[in-house]
Amino acid sequence: MLTQEKTAPDMGLRRVIRANVMAVVFEVVVPMVLFYGLRAAGVSQWWALMAGVLVAAPYAVWTIVRDRRLDLIALVTLSVLALSVVLGLLSDDPRTLAIREGWTAALGGLFGAWMLVTIVVGKPAQLTLGRTIAEIKRGAEGAAAWAARWDTDARFRRGLRINTAAWGGVLVASAVVHIVLVYTLPIDLIALVTNVAWFGALGCLIAWHVWYLRKENLDA
Repeated sequence: MLTQEKTAPDMGLRRVIRANVMAVVFEVVVPMVLFYGLRAAGVSQWWALMAGVLVAAPYAVWTIVRDRRLDLIALVTLSVLALSVVLGLLSDDPRTLAIREGWTAALGGLFGAWMLVTIVVGKPAQLTLGRTIAEIKRGAEGAAAWAARWDTDARFRRGLRINTAAWGGVLVASAVVHIVLVYTLPIDLIALVTNVAWFGALGCLIAWHVWYLRKENLDA
């Protein structure tokens, strides 16, 4: 029994990590590889982009069927994909399909803006997000103990506000850069440049996040 209690949170964390990796593979990597593969084979930009949109949809649907629930992320993903297909069919301009990258970035920017708002209104977003992670890693009691530090530890409160500000600021700035790139880059470069820029920024942010949480003893 004790072994099961110790390993269950670890299994939950691994499941979350695996789900996110799979989402990146099927919703980002596979469409991008397919796009450049089709372009190399001489397929038009419109059809190459449409193929990338269509190949990403089955995974989003499968996650809903697998989990037997429609969560916010799955709903947003399917909505963006469906809107991309509709607009793509109404226009022969391939940039209409490429703009999907901009919509996704804009949603990330809105999430970042919400995080910034929580710094001054209520409690910072990282307290809520951190508690969710703590529950996966430590269980309900461990998560409650971690979150309870908000009421007694000034350094904990300051650290979570700074961490929330960093995430919110990077998400908003990345969204602005992403949208500008989508509307100004040549279509054949959009997928490569925007994804390299986004994952580069995200990688740096995560590295800083891990370092800062350990430095300030904030790790959930």
